[in-house]
Amino acid sequence: MNLADITIEFLILALRIAVVFLLYLFLYQVLRTITRELRTAGAETTPASQYGYLTIINPGQSGLPPGKKFPLDQANTIGRAITNDIPLNDTFLSSEHALLEWDGSSWIVEDLGSTNGSWVNGRELDQPMPVNYGDIIQVGHVEMKLSR
Repeated sequence: MNLADITIEFLILALRIAVVFLLYLFLYQVLRTITRELRTAGAETTPASQYGYLTIINPGQSGLPPGKKFPLDQANTIGRAITNDIPLNDTFLSSEHALLEWDGSSWIVEDLGSTNGSWVNGRELDQPMPVNYGDIIQVGHVEMKLSR
C-alpha cells in the first residue's frame, strides 16, 4: 500500500462521514419543522388570557401568519427553542432571547443576553424596560404588538 492509496481511502472515509452527518442534519431539521407545525396546529384556538397577548405584526422568517396571537402569562420567555412560552423559528433569535414579565402593575421586557438584541418601538434594549399595551417588541426579525 502506498501513500496515494491511503490518501484515497482517507478521502472516501471522510466523504462517508460527511454524508452521514448531512443525513442526520436533514433528519433533525425535518423533526424540528414537524414539531413546530404540531405546536402551531395545536394552538389554533387562542385561549383567553387575563394578561393579554403578543400579536405577530411582522413574522420575519418565522413562518407564522401575521395576526397570530400568543396568550401571555405572568412571565413569558421568547426565543427559538420550542420550550419557550413564545417559540419563534427565526434564525436571528437566541434559544432563550427575551423575557416579558408582569410585575403586578406593568410589563417589563428584558433581553436575556441575546446575540442580535431586542427592541421596543425601535429602541434597542440595554437594560430591562417597561412596556405598555400597544408597544411593538422586536426580537430577531419578528415584530409583535403587546395587546389586551
